[in-house]
Amino acid sequence: MKKTYLAAACVVLAGAVTLAGCSIADIMHSYSSDEVFPYDVATEHGEDGSPESWLSSLQTPTTELRRLYEEAKNQEDGGFTGTFYEFLQEFGVEDGSLAVQTGMRSVVRVNCAIAGTVNYSLGSGVIYSLDKREGDALIVTNYHVVYNKKGTGREKVPYVSDDIDVYLYGAEVSSRAIEATFLGGAMEYDIAVLKVENSPYLKETAENKVYATEAVACDSASVTLGDRVYAIGNAGGYGLSAVEGIVSLESETATFAAVDGNGTMTLPEIRTDAALNPGNSGGGLFNAAGELLGIVNGRAENNMVGIGYAIPSNIALAVAQNVIDTCAKSPNAHCGALATLGITVSVADSRGVYDEETGKIYIEQQITIEGVSSDSAAKRAGFAGGDTLISATLRSHRGGEAYERKVYLTDERRLTELLLEARLGDTMQFELRRGGETKTLSVTFTADDFRTLA
Repeated sequence: MKKTYLAAACVVLAGAVTLAGCSIADIMHSYSSDEVFPYDVATEHGEDGSPESWLSSLQTPTTELRRLYEEAKNQEDGGFTGTFYEFLQEFGVEDGSLAVQTGMRSVVRVNCAIAGTVNYSLGSGVIYSLDKREGDALIVTNYHVVYNKKGTGREKVPYVSDDIDVYLYGAEVSSRAIEATFLGGAMEYDIAVLKVENSPYLKETAENKVYATEAVACDSASVTLGDRVYAIGNAGGYGLSAVEGIVSLESETATFAAVDGNGTMTLPEIRTDAALNPGNSGGGLFNAAGELLGIVNGRAENNMVGIGYAIPSNIALAVAQNVIDTCAKSPNAHCGALATLGITVSVADSRGVYDEETGKIYIEQQITIEGVSSDSAAKRAGFAGGDTLISATLRSHRGGEAYERKVYLTDERRLTELLLEARLGDTMQFELRRGGETKTLSVTFTADDFRTLA
């Protein structure tokens, strides 16, 4: 994953605030880490195949054509034996209109007014959940779309609009405005959630067929360099529209100006060359199957062209769900609670692995602990500087049902995704390498192990 420091224009206003770091009280020193990748340890557990085939098995195909290829390969009566590119040459013809039409049904135009200012903030949003029987919806957008530091500060949430309307594609007229309210958000991740209740334009009746739908997200960690993508949003404030591009860089960390003017924020990003303009913020970046790949949030300045950014859907929607779960008890308040381990990590090594069958270069990183803070979950569990993280398994019993998800930490943002999912009382089991040995450590998150998202 590349890290980029640049002056990037969040596409309506400025960004949000700087991400908070761990407080390192001890075990912050130079170390010698094990030279081991997650694949190496997976093979010790009985996984077979080459590094490229193993990495491929961890990812979910992100296009319909790729899925058809996998099905063709796995047919019992003798499947397709060629590579993915050979399959495309023989059978594949992509048509972007279906992807755009699918994505457009879940994207809304967002207009925000703030008392004390004369201008609207014009952005976009993506429908996260939709109840057509009640006419209710939850919409994900960027925090900087609804926040304006020039406001009076006397809003329900200071500087966040109390006057928000959203519009469906094809119904972008004042008479069809859908009133929305700010449910909550995380400024440091540039994500906000809007709430719509009892809207006649979202309520399905015999007389009113609702074509709007909630977005279907893909696994953004499986994105491939060069994938065809479509950005849908309110470009220029002129109404919802679509532009086409490719994934220019599948994993990057970019730094933006903070929305409140205090410092910067650093976010995981997918880079695209799709033409992004003011107003695209909060809209969707969709793959060729019409699935949500990311939430558009910025573009480069300083005469740079063809460099736009979207927060990966795995991160953006994990933040959104975190906010929804937390704000349900306290509407219209900043909320969201991130499980913290109390460690700092770095990428000790990174390699590219080329798979001839899929035609993809996979990136695998070594994620190593640099430091462990005192009086932290990681300290109690026995983590130490120099440990190489291999995998993490989240176990939960929320809602009376057991839930388990294991993630190999081939990329540092995979840990962030899992921590955003964790709730009070959940357990996370880590597999790590120390001194040539594989160890297993477990953390059960208590109230002291969470911090409120800024």
